[in-house]
Amino acid sequence: MEAAMPQNKMIIMAGGAGAGKSTLINKIKGVTPGFEIINPDKYIEDKSSEMFNNLTAASAQVDDVDVPNALSSGKAFIWDTTASNAAKLIGGLYKRKEVPGLLNTASNYDTLMIMVYAHPIVSFLRNFKRERRVPKVGVIQTWNNVYGNIDTYKNKLGDNFVLYQAPDQEYQNEINGFNQAVQQGKLFEWLEQLTQTNPEQFISTFRKTQDEPLSPDEQAKKDKASEKSRENYKKQVEQLEREFINIDKKIKESVLSESEIISKVKSFVS
Repeated sequence: MEAAMPQNKMIIMAGGAGAGKSTLINKIKGVTPGFEIINPDKYIEDKSSEMFNNLTAASAQVDDVDVPNALSSGKAFIWDTTASNAAKLIGGLYKRKEVPGLLNTASNYDTLMIMVYAHPIVSFLRNFKRERRVPKVGVIQTWNNVYGNIDTYKNKLGDNFVLYQAPDQEYQNEINGFNQAVQQGKLFEWLEQLTQTNPEQFISTFRKTQDEPLSPDEQAKKDKASEKSRENYKKQVEQLEREFINIDKKIKESVLSESEIISKVKSFVS
């Protein structure tokens, strides 16, 4: 007799850009038969889609349409997301509206959140080695928002919230340099020096190409937007510098090994 398809189970694979979520998903596929994987890459990589190479639109499609549809149908699925906005999941102000939160509206679901952690500089460098590169400010801001919510998600999900850290020994020199810069209060300057060694490497692939010359007004607006983005980037780096040590310590006290994660998923699925 064919095994029944799993239902009403959701695994949220959370974590910042370049943390290693996709790699871990590939490792747990074998113990999650029947689980659909929901990921904005489906749209971002599809050249026939209106959301091709549009991270914002693809993420909105997944968060506001695909996941709610999966929940209403009772599907078992793995949601590949950053989980950087806690209100979206547990309630609060989301997109300027008060929302109840998906975890509260899906009370008939069993939910497991696996948060994949990467040291900030590892996340940063992995992002810029990928084919699709998120802007610098996006990497840092997402890191702050995701890992700053560890306690929030732990309080909501209890034992069904677990942390995993992918191996990062190849980046040990960069980790040491980052940690030293934090201790010296010079993280922004250190990152500036790092990214200026090869500026082209650290350009986002989500930037819009400009074919036609801009009018003076259009150029002024573009320059203003660029300056605002740079100010936000510096602000996010300063926040990271303030909060990194406490978050990193919290992670090291809680991470599970890969075998422990797979064992946890097996128990959750059964």
